[in-house]
Amino acid sequence: MNTANTQKLHIGIAEKGKLYCLEGNYKEALRHYREAIRLVQTSKDNDLFFQHYSQCVMEALELSGAYDEVISYCEKFLDFLDEKEETEFIKRHKAHILEKLGIQYLFKGERDDAIFCLKAAQTSLGKSVQPLTDNLLNWAQRNFQLTKKQINDVQKKYNYFIVRKDKVRPEYAIEIPDMMKQF
Repeated sequence: MNTANTQKLHIGIAEKGKLYCLEGNYKEALRHYREAIRLVQTSKDNDLFFQHYSQCVMEALELSGAYDEVISYCEKFLDFLDEKEETEFIKRHKAHILEKLGIQYLFKGERDDAIFCLKAAQTSLGKSVQPLTDNLLNWAQRNFQLTKKQINDVQKKYNYFIVRKDKVRPEYAIEIPDMMKQF
């Protein structure tokens, strides 16, 4: 398969995964995202797609309540980013992953770990750059009791989720082809 066809295929499969995620079918979303990641790993210049699809996986896991899996994913992702040259893009991406990691700890009720991660995110970029980080860190440091609903509400307020109805391209979405389902 040539590069253009491979790119069209992994983008289509990932878009279908996003549609499943929006429906709340996280199992199918994850299956599609992982297939898109598998495809993109075989192509050149795959870092941007790999990072985007990895974020999609973490979102689906988070929304399904698999916080420990997201924590593991975040830790591996931070290790991956540590191997990259520290550009402004990588710096911002690390801060986003640290924010995500802190949120998982908040969901689990592990406030000290959450504060550590959120402080690291805020320190790396400065205050007022990631308002969600600033708010959650403020609330956690003030020892507010945060419910999952409160966290979800503030996540939505600040467009935390990258898979949103207004960002998905349903016209590109395709199911995983039957010949690929067996792998």
